[in-house]
Amino acid sequence: MTPREQVLSTIRRSLGVTGGERPRLKEVADRLNSHPRGVLPARATTLSPRARIKLFIEMAEASAATVSVVRDPAEAPTAIADFLRAHNLAPLLRRGPDPRLDALPFERTAIEVSVGRTYGDDPAGLSAAFGAVAETGTAVLVSGADNPTTLNFLPDNHIVLVDAATISATYEDIWDSIRASYGAGIMPRTVNWITGPSRSADIEQILLMGAHGPRRLHIVLVDPEAEVETEDLDATLAAGGSTPAEPRVGSTLAVDPESPDEGPEPPASGPRETTGEHAEEQLDESFPASDPPSLTQP
Repeated sequence: MTPREQVLSTIRRSLGVTGGERPRLKEVADRLNSHPRGVLPARATTLSPRARIKLFIEMAEASAATVSVVRDPAEAPTAIADFLRAHNLAPLLRRGPDPRLDALPFERTAIEVSVGRTYGDDPAGLSAAFGAVAETGTAVLVSGADNPTTLNFLPDNHIVLVDAATISATYEDIWDSIRASYGAGIMPRTVNWITGPSRSADIEQILLMGAHGPRRLHIVLVDPEAEVETEDLDATLAAGGSTPAEPRVGSTLAVDPESPDEGPEPPASGPRETTGEHAEEQLDESFPASDPPSLTQP
């Protein structure tokens, strides 16, 4: 008996069943065949295809992801190179052997591309999404030889290629697409739903990016009908939320931003006695509890 069979046998004994009861088997079969759908949010289901794409971009950026929109897949390598340069990253990229990624003309850029799964030593990984969900700005990736799951979690920077035509309104819609693509009763080993970069605020409610995976998520959206705006990409990416703003040198004490010439009063000359209580108040003011350590410590 295998470990799996031992676990299932223990569960059946505790339930007082054998696993061969016809009513129970029928209940399971009906559940698998019916595909019941959950609550569908009106904000996504009532939108036109163009509005759905816009909602996807808005929700993705609200989750601290950054988005580049290109009209043709051939423009994707340039958008990826711009992302790497904007974050001062080496022009190194690891990708899976997906045919959609094979066709990208990386030779037009200075990016050095390697193919295959990653072992955690690649600064950036590139994946091709199965689809996306407008209601939450989520990229949907299925596991397989073409897109190794390690690329979704191990590199510090994850770049995902998304075709605008594959953006569904809701989670239920994308599940329907997966079932239709793989066939009845067949599923990929893993379906990863990625909404923004990895983060955690478990410790003192301080938001830490990259806690359990990539600290940056960049989506390259291929939309032939898009009206691509020409703007400073560096400023766009920095506003995405995954990169801290440029540090400002100065005192950590509170200063009115509307009065830049004003600052803390200079200390009085001569020795000054500070009580323990007063010292604690000064420390609390200099290091607010809401500030991450990276913004208050050298």
